[in-house]
Amino acid sequence: MSNKFHHFGVTVSDMNEALAFYRDALGLDVDNEISLASEEFRTFVGVEDATADIRFLDAETCAIELLEYTRPDGDEANAGVMANDVGASHICLAVDDIDEAYDNLKGEYEVVSTPQTLDNGARVVNVYDPDDNVVQLIEP
Repeated sequence: MSNKFHHFGVTVSDMNEALAFYRDALGLDVDNEISLASEEFRTFVGVEDATADIRFLDAETCAIELLEYTRPDGDEANAGVMANDVGASHICLAVDDIDEAYDNLKGEYEVVSTPQTLDNGARVVNVYDPDDNVVQLIEP
């Protein structure tokens, strides 16, 4: 069995808003664009009549897959989720300058706090994407 990380998938409500965050604000490049509407896709995801538009973004050591299901509509999975809830997740991206990243994001996107220095010396900040998915930025 392989132990290589391939990608992290995030279901989004609006691809344009998600790209404004992940591509434009965070600076990730779109590597691949696909649409899926086959019976095999529906069987794989376990959602009857599912169709989706997908963008893969290059995060250097892995990929981030943004999925916008064009049908059927889904529910909001992040409502009320706290960091300590079992199953809560986040994406972590390394940045060169946490203060610059924070300054660029704080006016347009919700951030949890100012950048914090953890016990291990890493500087981190959590920001919410347009669908309230947690994206952690770390300056190692």
